[in-house]
Amino acid sequence: MVHAGQVTAGGASASPGAALGTGPLAGHADRIWPATAALVGLTGEGVAVAAATTESARWNELAVAAAILAYTAVGVLILWHRPGHPIGRLAVVLGAIWGPGEALVATSYAALLHDPHDTMAALGSTAGSFLRGLPWLVSVLVLPLVFPDGHRLDTRLARMAGRVSAAALACFVLATVLSPSLSDLRVEDVANPLGLPARARDAVDAVAASTLLLGVVAIGLAVAVLVQRYRCTGALGRQQTLLFALAFLPPVAALGASVSDVAGPWLFGVASVPLPLLIGVAVLQRRLYDVPLALNRSLTYGTLWLSIALLYAITVGGVGAMLQQRGAVWLPWAAAGIVAVSFAPLREGLQRTANRVTYGQWAQPDEVRSRTARRVGDATNLPGLLQSLVAELADDLGLGHLEVTGPYGEVLAAAGPEDGAYDELPLTAYGAPVGALRWSRRALRVGDLELLGDLARQLGAVVHAHGLLESIRAAQERLVLAREEERRRLRRDLHDGLGPALAGLTLQVDTVRNRTTDPNADTALLDLRSGIQATVADVRRMVEGLRPASLDDLGLVEAVRQLAGGVDLQVTVEASDLPPLPAAVEVAAYRILQEALTNAARHSGGTMATVRLLPGRDLLRIEVADDGSGAVLPRPDGVGLDSMRTRAEEIGGSFELQARPGTGTTIVTTLPLVEGATR
Repeated sequence: MVHAGQVTAGGASASPGAALGTGPLAGHADRIWPATAALVGLTGEGVAVAAATTESARWNELAVAAAILAYTAVGVLILWHRPGHPIGRLAVVLGAIWGPGEALVATSYAALLHDPHDTMAALGSTAGSFLRGLPWLVSVLVLPLVFPDGHRLDTRLARMAGRVSAAALACFVLATVLSPSLSDLRVEDVANPLGLPARARDAVDAVAASTLLLGVVAIGLAVAVLVQRYRCTGALGRQQTLLFALAFLPPVAALGASVSDVAGPWLFGVASVPLPLLIGVAVLQRRLYDVPLALNRSLTYGTLWLSIALLYAITVGGVGAMLQQRGAVWLPWAAAGIVAVSFAPLREGLQRTANRVTYGQWAQPDEVRSRTARRVGDATNLPGLLQSLVAELADDLGLGHLEVTGPYGEVLAAAGPEDGAYDELPLTAYGAPVGALRWSRRALRVGDLELLGDLARQLGAVVHAHGLLESIRAAQERLVLAREEERRRLRRDLHDGLGPALAGLTLQVDTVRNRTTDPNADTALLDLRSGIQATVADVRRMVEGLRPASLDDLGLVEAVRQLAGGVDLQVTVEASDLPPLPAAVEVAAYRILQEALTNAARHSGGTMATVRLLPGRDLLRIEVADDGSGAVLPRPDGVGLDSMRTRAEEIGGSFELQARPGTGTTIVTTLPLVEGATR
């Protein structure tokens, strides 16, 4: 028994790597055969160019030669740097098959022109049609499924796409080999030696139509697979898939053009050139490319040179025609001078345009900063300002999801669909952290990060002011709540304590008067009794001013029913059992309903109104709807709406007026049952 590493029969030591085909010899061989295969493909295409019988045929072959050269060169380059890479092997094989196929078709056509009955030439044409069509179909049906690592996704969609592509390729083989006549349209009247009888043409045509139909379905599934791969891979894989998708469009467009007469061999050749080139770029890349930068520079300088050429031509041709001196020696010099003077401003203008096209608002950081600063400086509603700023920045900068969080991670404003991965910058104000600016993770340039840093500093001041405003509002709510609770306590103490005590003193004075016979004492006691009664009246006025008496005597619901009975309207009160309410909520609800019913009776012009008290877990919702005109006209002396809004907002509630001309007005108020419920 011979083990790995022992001496073989030839006297050489067999290493494990060599035995498995992964040692140095295997790596050397994996670089030799691609070069040989590429040489075969290019030689075949060279033969096809030489055998072309017309000028148009030669141009067709040159276009195809460019595609074959691209495939073989890219395949060899991939295998040189990454031996054994499946995509590199596939690219080389496609070029090696395509070239001989073109050679067979071209030479067979030349032979059939002299002898249409040449069986060998007919066989060569059939074989060539198969060999030159197969690589193109594989490039659009198979490559999308295995790009970029040569392995198909293990998903139901990818498996289905593989089956449909295999069926399309099988139909192509059958339609090409079994066609009664040759597939080369230039000699389609020549019988195919391998084909079926002429009476089977309808069946073969059906198979050919199936090839096209299955091909369209397979391309659609391939696009879906590319989308699936894009979603489930990382940033580098997404960019590779995007590059492939961009290059995949021209061959697909060529397939769509195949139904018309314009789809000659040159079209398929030209459309196929970008695909192998971008495949090579995608497979060999080891880091993310700045694709927008490349597009930006291409747009700028491509348009620049086109504009220069156009300017030069207009100067030479147009000025020469106007002056009737077309051949003047000075015209090229004048054109060169005009181009030289125009070059710098033209380049700057085109660069700004390209920046706007490729980068959008990222290309105008000063404008973004100044617009944000103006918005911050003119702000009156800080929560609304934050939301509008976040929405504008997310849309202008294309950040997907953008949000601003507070010091405890609470989201203050957000825009765009949520994503799983975020980047963030801290928001600071006066050296202290106040929150964070978070956006969907994406590759950003240094300048982009600087712009976001500047925006974060501006937003930090807004978030800080927002926090101060919320603190003031919370303090105001606590103050109002404490005030009303204290008023309820004072009213109870005055009503139940001091009032009865004073009434008792009055009775004691009367008792003392009944026992005394001194007229002067009786007069003094009468004065004392009058003073006590006046004090009782003052206390009663104080009690009534602290809080509506009906709230303590009847409760909110019955107090509202009492209010409803005192207005000139038919009022329906709908209220379920209310939980114990804070004193401030009871008073605010009572006063708002009092003002709303009064306004409805005086100004709505209606005859009916409905009051609804709808308690929730944390909120009390109050609705007052009337059937009046629905017209809300401002009055110089009107304070009712402002009063209702102020009463609601000072305890953290909200107020909304819904006017419907011709059908009535509805007032909707929400009041918190716990502190901060509406925020």
